Amino acid sequence: MIALRVSAVLTLVGLALMVWSILVPTPLPVMLAMTVGQFVGTAAFGIYIYIVVRDVRRVRAVMRAAASARKAELDT
Repeated sequence: MIALRVSAVLTLVGLALMVWSILVPTPLPVMLAMTVGQFVGTAAFGIYIYIVVRDVRRVRAVMRAAASARKAELDT
């Protein structure tokens, strides 16, 4: 859960940088949004994808174990 919160905070930081570059279209905010904002957003997305994949793998393992237990129960 902590990683998901980190991902959400990083997403908000990246979004804030993007909005800042739109509201104040001077070179510094635009360059920060294009470099730091993109890195932060990509990191947040990567963390989110990691969390989703980890959760899907965990659920599949639980489902496999339950199916295996059911099959063993039916075989006996």
